[in-house]
Amino acid sequence: MSITTTALADSRRGPRLRGLTWLVWRQHRAAFWTGLAITAAGIASFAYQRASMMDYLNGIGWPHSKSADWSAGFETYDSLLSNTSSALGLLMPVLVGVFLGAPLIANDLEHGTGKLVTSQAVSRGRWLATKLGMAVLVVTVCTAALSAAFGWWLGPVSKENPALYWVAGSATGPLPVALTLLTMVGGVAIGMLLRRTLLSMVVTFGFAVTIQLVWAFRWRDLGNVTTITTHDGARTLPDLPQAAYEVRQSYLTSSGELLGRDSCALQTEQAINACLDRKDVVGWSVDYLPPSELSPMLWTGSAILLTLTAAVAVFICWWGRKRLY
Repeated sequence: MSITTTALADSRRGPRLRGLTWLVWRQHRAAFWTGLAITAAGIASFAYQRASMMDYLNGIGWPHSKSADWSAGFETYDSLLSNTSSALGLLMPVLVGVFLGAPLIANDLEHGTGKLVTSQAVSRGRWLATKLGMAVLVVTVCTAALSAAFGWWLGPVSKENPALYWVAGSATGPLPVALTLLTMVGGVAIGMLLRRTLLSMVVTFGFAVTIQLVWAFRWRDLGNVTTITTHDGARTLPDLPQAAYEVRQSYLTSSGELLGRDSCALQTEQAINACLDRKDVVGWSVDYLPPSELSPMLWTGSAILLTLTAAVAVFICWWGRKRLY
C-alpha cells in the first residue's frame, strides 16, 4: 500500500485522540462512556415522558381542561417531574463528585501511575490540565444536555404548580451544570491532597452534601422578595401571582406591626377571632418571590458556583505543579 493510500485511509477514519489525551481517555473511558450512555438514556426517557404527558393533557383539553379535577390524573407526571429534578439537582452532583472527581487524581497518586506518566517527558501541569479538562468537558456536555432536555419536558406545565415551578425548575438551566462541576472539581482537589482513593471518595461525599445543604438554605437570598398587604381582615389571604413562591405570612395590625401566624394559634375559631380583635389585626402581609425571579436567581447562583469551581481548578494546577509528589 502506498503512502498516499495509507494517508487517505487514515483521513477517512476521522480525527482520533493521540498522546496524553488518548491516554487520559483510555484510563477513564469506563466513567466517561457511562456518563455519556446515561445522558443518552436520560434524554430518550425525557422525550418519551413528555410525549406521554402531552397526550394526557391534550386529551383533557388542556390548558382549558374539560374536567375540574384534571390535576388528579396529573399526579403521576407531577411525581415523575419532582423525582427527576431531585436526581438532576441533588443526586447527580454527588455521584459525579464521588465516583469521577475523587478518584481522578487520587488513584494515580496512590498507585504511582501519575509519577510514571510525568517521568515520560510530560510535565505535571500538562498532565493535570489534560485530566481535569477532559473530565470538565464530559461533565459539562452531559449535565447541560440533561438539563436542557428536562427543561423541555417541564416547560408546558412549569407554572401549573408553584412547588413544581421552583423545585423542578431549579434542575433546568445552568444550575445543575454549576453544581456538578463544583462537586467534581472539589473532589479532584480532595483526592490530590489526601492521595487515597477510598478516603477521598468519603470526604468528597461529605463535601458534596454540604454544598447541597448550603444551597438549599441560602438560595432564597439571591432573589428580590416582594411584599403584598391587605386591610380587609384576616379571613382572606391576598392573591399571589401564578407560580409565586411564598416566603412568609404575617398578620398585619392597624399600627403596621407584623405578627407571626402562631400569635393566635388557638383551638377554637371563636378564640382565634377574639385574639385577632384584641391584637387589632386588620389584614395580612405576605412576602413572596415572583416567578420572574427564578431565572436571575439560577444564573446568579450558577455564576457564584462557577467562580468557586474556577478558584478550585486554579488551586489544583498550582498545587499540582509544586507539590504533587
